[in-house]
Amino acid sequence: MVDIPVNTGKLLVCVGPTPTGAGLVKSAAELAAASQTPWFAVYVETPRMLRLPEADRGRATYNLRLAEQLGAETITMRGQSVAPEIVSLARRLNITRIIAGKPAPRPRWQAVFSPSPVEELLRLAGDFEIRLLSGQPPGPPESPPQVQPKRWRWSGYEGALLYLVLATALCFLMYPYLDLPNLIMVYLLAVMVTAVQCGRGPAILNAFLSVLAFDFCFVPPRWTLTVEEAKYIVTFAVMFLVAVVIGHLAALIRRQADAARLHERQTAAMYALSRELAGTRGIGNILAAAVRQISGIFECRAVALLPDDQGKLQPAAGDLAAVFHKDLVKELGVAQRAYGARRMAGWGTQDHADSPILYLPLPGSSGSLGVLALRPRDPEAENWLLPEQLRLHLLESLAKQAALALEVERLEKAAREAQLGMESERLRTSLLSSVTHDLQTPLAAVMGSASSLLKGHLAEPVARELLRNIYEEAQRLSRLVANLLNLAQLESGSLELHKEMQPLEEVVGAALNRLEKQLADRPVELSLPADLPMVPLDGALAEQVFVNLLENALRYTPAGSPLRIAASAKADCLEVEVADRGPGFAPEELEKVFEMYYRGARDQEARGYGLGLAICQAVVKAHGGRIRAENPPGGGAAVRFTFPLGPQEKP
Repeated sequence: MVDIPVNTGKLLVCVGPTPTGAGLVKSAAELAAASQTPWFAVYVETPRMLRLPEADRGRATYNLRLAEQLGAETITMRGQSVAPEIVSLARRLNITRIIAGKPAPRPRWQAVFSPSPVEELLRLAGDFEIRLLSGQPPGPPESPPQVQPKRWRWSGYEGALLYLVLATALCFLMYPYLDLPNLIMVYLLAVMVTAVQCGRGPAILNAFLSVLAFDFCFVPPRWTLTVEEAKYIVTFAVMFLVAVVIGHLAALIRRQADAARLHERQTAAMYALSRELAGTRGIGNILAAAVRQISGIFECRAVALLPDDQGKLQPAAGDLAAVFHKDLVKELGVAQRAYGARRMAGWGTQDHADSPILYLPLPGSSGSLGVLALRPRDPEAENWLLPEQLRLHLLESLAKQAALALEVERLEKAAREAQLGMESERLRTSLLSSVTHDLQTPLAAVMGSASSLLKGHLAEPVARELLRNIYEEAQRLSRLVANLLNLAQLESGSLELHKEMQPLEEVVGAALNRLEKQLADRPVELSLPADLPMVPLDGALAEQVFVNLLENALRYTPAGSPLRIAASAKADCLEVEVADRGPGFAPEELEKVFEMYYRGARDQEARGYGLGLAICQAVVKAHGGRIRAENPPGGGAAVRFTFPLGPQEKP
């Protein structure tokens, strides 16, 4: 191998349908790796390429796929000649080196009148560096995976004979009135129609038989193949050549039209799948959409297989029974091999070609994501997956598109999980910060008071005040721990409600008694009608709701401002309101105040740890009610919630 300087520019390799193309691609990959430069693999599809056998065109597709697997950027172009398209592309991409295969030896006259693409490339190259490689692979040559070719059928040739008979019958009708050259036009028209409808082979057969039919039926002496005048021999030769040329051109136009329709079909299929996948979320829904689209496009039944935690493929979308009719273990084994090798297997490929199912891996950035298994709806259909479709990468493009959607979904899921982890960490940090502050303050007060008592020699009033301070701060600690415990139990669903029919007045009274000292300088307005119905409640938890709401109001409202507790009976529930005359909620906080550990902007000036309203919401929902925060028109803040009147099941 010749040493090549590092970073010598971009490299382009010309890919074709030759048997040595795979070796040429591998050699170009080695050169690109040695020079550490990006490289491109280009295939130019010309009208001549359209006339090649399906096996040759399939080999070109294989060579392009091989180049893509080896790290090249693959490009497919269409034009009348290979060399000008290659040179034009090389100039656009700023290519410095072009790799092509050495042409096979040819007679000198053929090189003069019909230069090969490589010879024309050398002539047009200009300042490009052209390297001609043999392309022979180091080991035995690989045969590209080929989908089963279509069998040769008589249908096209039957059509050629039919058009010949129709042309001859029409000529018999025209013979008494028109000259022989006019009859030749009828036969040429039949050849052209045959080429368009049946292909080039039937058109050539029609051209040959048309000459014989014209001679036998209309050239004197009639009903014999002999001719009286030598000029008719020239007529026959010209007629045959013109018919062959017309048939060839018509067949070529037909192939180009078929290719254009196939390109249009590919674009429509890609767009349809892209549009559906763009609005689909969830791995199962994405695979179901891909299976549905591919089944419709290729007239087959499809199933998507994804690996489990052990890497074993399991059905994820589609009808498994419709694809795997029998010998499920064997077919799943073929799918598993296709998944591990990241290459097609099954129907028409080198791996288990006798299988009626085609296995197509879903390529991901770090390996196969899964496998698509396709079976034709009609077991006798031989053209359900045309070679041209593989050549245009339609099926592979759809598979890559589905795989890309799967990767995006998995990345979004990972991003959501990471975001949730970050949010949980933030909440945990906020909780620790808040709880640490709220624990330190009462603990410091308890420790200070206890330390003073231990020193002794304190007057009785002072000692009693210190003991009262210890008791109150211990109560505060107890409420904090109880809130944390209740919230954890409510969120996990492990806290059982002990409901009993009881009047709301008793629950409100118990909450006011617990906060008697804090409410000493606050007027509390009670609006509890005497005819309020009894309601099924867990008394302790319902009392905690009122305590938390009142403490929240005390924390955020000016000293001496009034509070209000009101209740009214509705059709199926009891509606309760706890309101204050403070600054109210910020509009953007009305939906957030019930979130765990959420602390508003004013929490920097008020002690709290963002659990009180979260506990209220959990308790109310556990009773089957609803809760919301509002800013009443008259000012202040209000929290309204409901308790169902009828018996409620545990949520």
